[in-house]
This record gives sequence, C-alpha cells and structure tokens, in this order.
Amino acid sequence: MCVAVPGLVVSVDRSGVVPLAQVDFGEVTREINLSFVPDAEPGDRLITHSGLAVRIAGPEVWDPATELSD
Repeated sequence: MCVAVPGLVVSVDRSGVVPLAQVDFGEVTREINLSFVPDAEPGDRLITHSGLAVRIAGPEVWDPATELSD
C-alpha cells in the first residue's frame, strides 16, 4: 500500500541535476525530489510519496487530504 502525503513548497532549488524542493508538512520540512513535477514553485501544494513529488495538488485534492491529516 502507498501513502501519499500533502505538503506545501517552501523553496525550490534547480541548480543541480535533479530539481529539489523544501516542502513543509506541518511539523516537519523535508527535501523532496521534483523530477515528476519540475514546474512546481514556492506556494504550490504537492502530493508526495517516499521523498518524491507525485503531482501538484489542486483544491479538489488538497482540502480533503488536509482534513484527514489534521
């Protein structure tokens, strides 16, 4: 079973081979690989799994996901 976790992009670093973002998950901030969503920008909401951004989440995904995690 996979667990996808919503997070908020704080910053993006495209200086390396792989684009990376600092993503806020509420109580913790983690570095997330943006290879699947290279257009992500600070302020975007992402769905992540195992350190990898899976998609940029719109309100139809974000609101129910954050309700579950609260």
